[in-house]
Amino acid sequence: MPGPGLVAMARRLLAPLMSDGGTGMRETLEAYLRHSGNTRETCRELFIHRNTLTYRLRKIEELLRLDLDDGEVRATCLLALRIVAAGT
Repeated sequence: MPGPGLVAMARRLLAPLMSDGGTGMRETLEAYLRHSGNTRETCRELFIHRNTLTYRLRKIEELLRLDLDDGEVRATCLLALRIVAAGT
């Protein structure tokens, strides 16, 4: 079980994704990371067009001010998503 400080830090990192009610952008990021950046599999899981995925990923990068092409950034985001899920 992650401590409350770690959960708070993870929530702070992901807070900008809650602007749409916390579903669309966060689900997109989770699916993208779960599929190791495989856009075809991500689109298949989310039932969206590739252009929609590209738009959402750009928006996520803009909101979080991060580059999802960076492996360390992807790992940090995945960890933050898991911490938030475990802390709820």
